[in-house]
Amino acid sequence: MTEGLWIALLALAVPLTGLLGTVIGSKLNARATVKAAVASASAQVKVSEDTAQDKLIDQLQQELERYRDRTDKRLDELEVQVRGYREFIGVQRDHMAEHKIPLPPWPAHLPR
Repeated sequence: MTEGLWIALLALAVPLTGLLGTVIGSKLNARATVKAAVASASAQVKVSEDTAQDKLIDQLQQELERYRDRTDKRLDELEVQVRGYREFIGVQRDHMAEHKIPLPPWPAHLPR
């Protein structure tokens, strides 16, 4: 091969190598861009899932707080009623004792 032919081949090979590098670089860049977009989208989905989960947790905690408040209120009302019943039973037992009516025995399972 002649020296001119070598120079022509090298002159043709350099731009072809540059073109090939550009095509490969473009393909790799496109893949990286797609991967980054997918990762970003999945991160946004994860954030929205976390937000939805956080909202659900907050709702459940508020509901639980309402149930606790209602239960505390009911217990307070029941304690007042029980005190009233016990006082009335005491009045009845005193009345029975005054009139010499024999008192029934106090149930063992109830506190005095």
